[in-house]
Amino acid sequence: MNPELYLNECYETRREAWDVAQDSVTAWLTRISRELLEDSDGMRLVVGSGRIKDQDRALLKLKLKIEQDGDLALDSARKVEQIVRDIVGVKVLCKSTRDQALIFDHLKQSGNHHGIRVVESKDYVSAPKASGYRAVHVLCEVDVPGHPDAVTVEIQIKTRAQDAWGELTHEDLYKPEGGLRPSRLHQSVAKTMADLLNLVDCLADDLATDVEGTFIHAAESEESDTRTVTVQTSGPRYALAEDEDDKRGLIPAHAVRDLAGVKGLIDVDNYLEPGDEIDVKVVDNEEGVFYYPVALPERPS
Repeated sequence: MNPELYLNECYETRREAWDVAQDSVTAWLTRISRELLEDSDGMRLVVGSGRIKDQDRALLKLKLKIEQDGDLALDSARKVEQIVRDIVGVKVLCKSTRDQALIFDHLKQSGNHHGIRVVESKDYVSAPKASGYRAVHVLCEVDVPGHPDAVTVEIQIKTRAQDAWGELTHEDLYKPEGGLRPSRLHQSVAKTMADLLNLVDCLADDLATDVEGTFIHAAESEESDTRTVTVQTSGPRYALAEDEDDKRGLIPAHAVRDLAGVKGLIDVDNYLEPGDEIDVKVVDNEEGVFYYPVALPERPS
């Protein structure tokens, strides 16, 4: 049994199937994210392009697993993928833990979707690893036309804070196949950082809920006078505009979407640009100032 020979053969013969499976899962997750968010901020769930595990790291992990489990029998290249199940991976980044739970719960309930099957899930948010690592993982099996064996793809779903923890603590270097052994100081600091970033996630959840409630209340409020404003900045979810008295207000995405006559998720900056002058209805209440456009600017075709 030569792990390196089997691993090399696996990478040579399976790379094409891995790439196809990775693209299929990425497209599937992107579609699910859009459906779950509907007309909300698209940055709440961002699907990455994925990765194929570095071959040297895969070899180290393969050897380590064989050493740890004497019952593992590596007798073919195909067996490599059964032992190292995260060779193919896709990452989803979330703005908050509620968005993380939203897509995680949806995936766990997914059946067979055009040859993509969820076969396993792990929740390291409810039960973090001893290191402080938090994320949720989903394993999928993906059928690839022309290849008899399904490809296993690992989906890692993390908040931005959880993802930042891995970068800040150099997590990859301290994995079993990473080469370094964590000192007591590193373990203590990494765990403390994880707990602090988890608190940041909780605060971000509270803040996001409060902001969404503000937009809902504004939409339900009565509009007052009409005035002309100039767009100062524009982004995916809202634009910031200013009237002639330098009074600033937010133009929410749903107001732009209604005028555009489209459904689902939109990017406000596709319709409003800095410098645009538009007439708006004004909602001014205890939660803020909101501008609801009467019409969108006309663009040359």
